Amino acid sequence: MSRNTRLTILIFLSFLLLILNGCSYSPNITTVSQSDLATYNPKHFTNPVKEKRITNENDLIIQGIWYEMHGYYKKSNYFYNILYKKTGGIEYLFRELTTALYGGIISENVPKLEELVAQNPSNIQLKRLLISFYINQRNNEKAKKIGAEIVLQSGKAIDYELSASPYILSGDYDKAVDLLTVAYNKTYNEDILTKITVLLANYIGDVAEARNRLEKHRAIHQCSEKICGQLLEIYSKEQNVTALIGLYRDLYRKTAKEIYGVKLVEAYIYLKEFNKAIDFLQQEYSNDELLYEVFLAKQDYDNALIIAEKLYFKEQTPRWLAESAMALYEKSRDKYDKDMLNRVVNKFEKALSEGVTDSVYLNYYGYTLIDKDIDVKKGIEIVKDALKAQPNNSYYLDSLAWGYYKLHNCKEAYKEMKKVVDMEGLDEEDIAQHWNAIKECNQVK
Repeated sequence: MSRNTRLTILIFLSFLLLILNGCSYSPNITTVSQSDLATYNPKHFTNPVKEKRITNENDLIIQGIWYEMHGYYKKSNYFYNILYKKTGGIEYLFRELTTALYGGIISENVPKLEELVAQNPSNIQLKRLLISFYINQRNNEKAKKIGAEIVLQSGKAIDYELSASPYILSGDYDKAVDLLTVAYNKTYNEDILTKITVLLANYIGDVAEARNRLEKHRAIHQCSEKICGQLLEIYSKEQNVTALIGLYRDLYRKTAKEIYGVKLVEAYIYLKEFNKAIDFLQQEYSNDELLYEVFLAKQDYDNALIIAEKLYFKEQTPRWLAESAMALYEKSRDKYDKDMLNRVVNKFEKALSEGVTDSVYLNYYGYTLIDKDIDVKKGIEIVKDALKAQPNNSYYLDSLAWGYYKLHNCKEAYKEMKKVVDMEGLDEEDIAQHWNAIKECNQVK
């Protein structure tokens, strides 16, 4: 087959690995139509290990191409290597070297590439290919030397980024940051900035500089998820909730992703900026469940009750019936108001009948029945059900102890209350009051 015929059917894909490393070399090539490629199927290909080598160059080319297009770089490399050995064609050498890089193969043709670089010192593409091999082989000194040549010749951002790699691998992080900074200043590429800030924060230990670079980029180019994600990590570790609020707000407005809206509200609640959380939920992010939590945190039980009843009507989920019962009780000034207590009991009874089993609701209802002398024995049984889920919960044990106290079972009351005091101490007012009453009941001095 003539060389011209060979070139008319040879397809060379772009140097994918070099692009990923910031390079963009591709030789002068011609292509073969997809219809020609489509006539080939792997099941018709020879096995490169078990069968004799194909002598038809056209078949070798097509198989090398097909495997490379589908990501089977080791198989593709096998065919390109045969083609180079059979013909000496430089185009096959390039493809063999490229697929070797992408397939993680140690190419036997690297010395030939070195020879070509020496013969063509102005050919940056060849040098980019060679430095990639040096980087993969951890031959850092050679990679540094050729990288310095490349940046002087091209001055392109991609070459500064590529030339930083051997310095990263050898632990010279300051030099790597210097090279990457030049690359970033030429392009403002976020991937390059990410490399810089990871090196600064995690390897050099200069978190402040990493934060400053990210914030500068954010101020000029706005906040992408990638850049703000790094800032989120930094501010989270620093527990800088005020800074986190700004990031979550920007990210939510940019992406409309629920996770950022939730995190923003949580941050507002942490700082007790309840009105800001409410404004956000009412104007920008509609989430009634989260709005309910904000009203609870604010102790605005009137509005919490309205939201809980709205959600129960909308979803018919018994959880919201239980929540509305708690909000109704908490909003009442007179905790012994009979009408209010009847409504609370009715809500809880309906919630239980509809399937509420969460221990939090069981304990709340059980304690209400006990503390308000509505039905102490029933309250104890409900609290015991809550304790089945969380047997060491001090609040539940306190409810049980108080139930026994109400029944004048002072010995059992003391036994359970002692567990609570041992766990929690006496700083909490309700625990101290219960403990003193139960001790007096037992005449314990």
